[in-house]
Amino acid sequence: MDNQPAKSAVNAHATNSDPARDPIEAIYALNIGDFVAESFISDELLDKISHRLADDPGKLRAQLEELIHIYSIDKTLGVLGLDAQSGFLIYDSIASTLARMFQVDACHLFQIATKDTGEQTLSLTGTSLDLDSSQRWEIGIAAKANDFLSDVYRGFERGFETMAHSQVSKIPNWNPIARIGQQATRSIMATPLREGHKSMGVLVFESYTETEFPPELVELAKVSARVFVTGMRLQQLVAEAQEKVSQTRPDLNGLLNMRAQITESIADLGSHQQDFVEALSMAVDARHNFTRGHSKMVGELARCIAEELELNEKTSDLIYIAGLLGSLGKVHVPREIISKKDSLSPSEWDRLRDHPNVGVSLLVKINFLSEVVPYVHSQNERWDGTGSPEGLKGRSIPLGGRILAVANAYYAMTQERPYRGEPMSHEQALKTLQDEADSKWDPLIIGALAKIPPDSFR
Repeated sequence: MDNQPAKSAVNAHATNSDPARDPIEAIYALNIGDFVAESFISDELLDKISHRLADDPGKLRAQLEELIHIYSIDKTLGVLGLDAQSGFLIYDSIASTLARMFQVDACHLFQIATKDTGEQTLSLTGTSLDLDSSQRWEIGIAAKANDFLSDVYRGFERGFETMAHSQVSKIPNWNPIARIGQQATRSIMATPLREGHKSMGVLVFESYTETEFPPELVELAKVSARVFVTGMRLQQLVAEAQEKVSQTRPDLNGLLNMRAQITESIADLGSHQQDFVEALSMAVDARHNFTRGHSKMVGELARCIAEELELNEKTSDLIYIAGLLGSLGKVHVPREIISKKDSLSPSEWDRLRDHPNVGVSLLVKINFLSEVVPYVHSQNERWDGTGSPEGLKGRSIPLGGRILAVANAYYAMTQERPYRGEPMSHEQALKTLQDEADSKWDPLIIGALAKIPPDSFR
C-alpha cells in the first residue's frame, strides 16, 4: 500500500541520468510524499528543487536518517517475532516465534558460511531450542553434502523449493544432526532462504510426531522465508546508510543511490509482509477444516458493509484486512478447543472468545497494518457495553470493530460448527441480528447489512 511511491522512485532512478531533475526527487525534497502526483511538478519548480538538492545534501541525509529510524531491525523483522533486546540471539527469537506459530516442536535457521579453507557450510544461526550460542557455527553440514538440508538449499537448481515430509524415515538422504536432537524428528518441512537466484540458507520446521504439512502451511513457510531475507537485506542497507550519513561531506549521488536501494527494499518488505499476514490467515483457517475460508468471508462481508455505509476506499480496505486477520490469535488456541465436537466448557469459551487479543501483538509490529489494530482488538465489544476486552459502549467502540463484530456474528450463525446443530439461513441470521440491535450490535450496521444482497458476499 504505502510502498508504491517508493518503487516509483527506484524506477525513476534507473531511467533518469540526472536524478536531481526527477519529479519523484522533487516530491521527496518537498517532504510531501505521495500526496502530490508527478504531473503536478512543473519544469520551473523542478529547476529550483534540483539546485536545492545539489546545494544541500543535508536534506537527503535527513531523509536517510528518518528511514534508518523507521526501519530499525525490530520493526522490519517484528512480524516474525523479533525481540529487539536479544542481541546476538535475534535469530533465536525469530525461530522460537515461528515454532509456536507453526505449532511444531523445533524451528531452525541455517545460513551459508565460508570456512578458512573456502568450503561452504550450512551453519546453525538460530533455533527455538535452548542451545549455547557460542557453538552455533560448529553445528551444520557441508553445502554440497548428499543431505536433505543441502538438497533444499540447492533446490532451485533442481526445479523445486520447499520440501515437506510427514515421515523422515522415507527421505533417502536423511542424516539427523544429533546436536539439535533430530533423532527425535518424525516430520520435517524446509524452505530455502533465497535472494533472487542466490541461496543464503534454509528455514526448517520439525515435529516429533508424524504430521502432515498442508499446502497453506507450506505457503506460509515460503513467505516467512521471504520476509526474513528481505528484512535482513534491508538491515544491511540501513547499516551502510548509517555509515554514509555520518560522513562530514557525504556524496550527493551516493546518498541518492542509497535512498533508492532502501526504498526498493522497503517496498519489497511491505509486499512480503502483506503476503505473510494473508498466508497466516489462510493457514489458521486451514488448520481447522470447518473454518476454512472463514477469515476471508468475514473480511469480504465487513468490506461490503463498509461500502454500504459509504466509507472511503482506504477505510474499507483496512476493515477487510482486519476481518482477514481477526482470527489470527487462533494460532495460540489449542486444536482440541477449536475442533471440539462436544459443548465447550466456560473456560474453553473464554479462551476462544479472547483470541483476537493474542493477534494484536503481531499486528502492531507490521508497519503498514498498525491502523487495523483497534478494529481487531475491539471486535468483541458490544453496543451496550457488555463485551470485552475494554467494556466499551456505543460509538466509543471503533467503527471497524463494530462492523467486524456483526460480520463475525453473521458467519458464526450461518456456517457449520462441530459443537452445534444446523446453521441458520440468511433470513434467520439477519432476523436474529436485528432483534439484538441496540443491545449487542450497532443498529446502523445491522441496517446496512439488511440492504446488502446475500449473493454479493456469500
